[in-house]
Amino acid sequence: MMKQRLISLLLVLAMMASSAALLSCSSGTENADGAAANTETPSASEEEAVETEEQKDSLEARMDVPDELPEKTFDGRTFAIIGDDACTDHYLSEELSGEPVNDAVFERNTEICERFDITLDAVVYPESNIAGQAQNSVVAGDDAYQMMACHIIYLGMSATNDYMYNWYDLPYVNFDQPWWSDSTVSDLKYKDKAFIAIGDFALSALSSTYCMFYNKVLADSYGLPDMYELVNEGAWTIDKQYEFSEGVYMDTNGDGTRDANDIYALTTDCKSNANTYLWAFGKKIATQQEDFTYVLDYYDEKLVAIVEKLYNLYYETDYVYFNTTDHGIGQTIFPLGNNLFTNGYIGWANAALRDVEFDYGIIPYPKWDEQQADYYTSVDGGHEGLSILKSIQDPEFVGVIAEALNAESWKRVVPAYYDVSLKFKGARDEQSIAMLDRIVNSRIFDFGYVYGGWGCVFWIQYLLEGASKDITSYYEKNFKPYNKSMEKVFEAFDEYTTASANP
Repeated sequence: MMKQRLISLLLVLAMMASSAALLSCSSGTENADGAAANTETPSASEEEAVETEEQKDSLEARMDVPDELPEKTFDGRTFAIIGDDACTDHYLSEELSGEPVNDAVFERNTEICERFDITLDAVVYPESNIAGQAQNSVVAGDDAYQMMACHIIYLGMSATNDYMYNWYDLPYVNFDQPWWSDSTVSDLKYKDKAFIAIGDFALSALSSTYCMFYNKVLADSYGLPDMYELVNEGAWTIDKQYEFSEGVYMDTNGDGTRDANDIYALTTDCKSNANTYLWAFGKKIATQQEDFTYVLDYYDEKLVAIVEKLYNLYYETDYVYFNTTDHGIGQTIFPLGNNLFTNGYIGWANAALRDVEFDYGIIPYPKWDEQQADYYTSVDGGHEGLSILKSIQDPEFVGVIAEALNAESWKRVVPAYYDVSLKFKGARDEQSIAMLDRIVNSRIFDFGYVYGGWGCVFWIQYLLEGASKDITSYYEKNFKPYNKSMEKVFEAFDEYTTASANP
């Protein structure tokens, strides 16, 4: 994708600049005056300084990417966001505090307010109330809010109520830019409509992105290859995970009981950690067609194979530790240092894992096989999507500020978040930055998930919680209500499309 190539180019340029500096300082035998040059091998501290400069360059290079917005002033007008009370600090920051993400939010907002002469405001509610409050505002016609940031499933469930503005009708919004997820177009666009978009202003859609963590100390002791190289070679697959896991389990105290203190290849759960494998293995619930409509083709032989593979992993091996009730069990078990792998989301790095006493790495979920085109992942359902309210009075104003908020978030807030996520025991190097970008750029926001309510996206979870792999029987019992609900979604989009074409 164009935006992925742009990000890769920024990384390459930074690495080339650093390499050139190294060559000019250490590879020659004479300096410009013909005197003998210093040929000593750089010390560890010097190498660390070079790495730090590479990291700085690769992330700060984002600042030079133009947002292509016009230089406009809006005479102090207020741009109001209705959002999640759990994410208030993602929207507004009152002052600099020395905390990287807070300061980046402050700087982003200051830049936008001064550049366009606006004021930013945010009104927050519990996640289950946001959509209802926004809809009431639209019905009242008061233009109280311009943009909504809301729990993605609640957002999808309410989008058919005809109170959201089509993103494609907003001027200046450019989904080809790197601050917008590719999945906004490839998964959330229906015909010529997109009522939900995923941009970097929704920081929770980054922090809640699913990934895998691996213990570098255990990986070395079990003779695993460089996991970053394996990922980059396209060879990190579920079968490779099985291979690496064989023989890892150890009953550390010999009591014959499997508990949290034993050594495992994988700690996981039966909930969203498990559901994510569906997308990681290249499947979708709703597949986009060339005309930007969708086919519900989720049940097939591959889905049966996926469920069987996961059932085997969970129930027919001795090296996986899980239970059926604890969501995010890896947050408490992985820090003990006894797990080779755990799956969770990126936000764990600067929360649950910040004080671990061993080095770990962050990699994507494995692919189904090496023929799969790329790595994919999903985002925990509590993350935000972005919508524009239908009651807006000035689409040009809203388009400019919405684009600017997402662009400046990509340039300022995301690098700050990466810095916090990687500066503890995670490898703070060029590879880790590139790996995070790779994982984030592989997010799938499946139309069948976002607009499917609490539907079939959870079927894998329900089966594993019940120690069953009979997806065929489960599908036959449950597909009719789900498909019927999705038909109503498609009908609603078609109705909005027809209405806009014939005002």
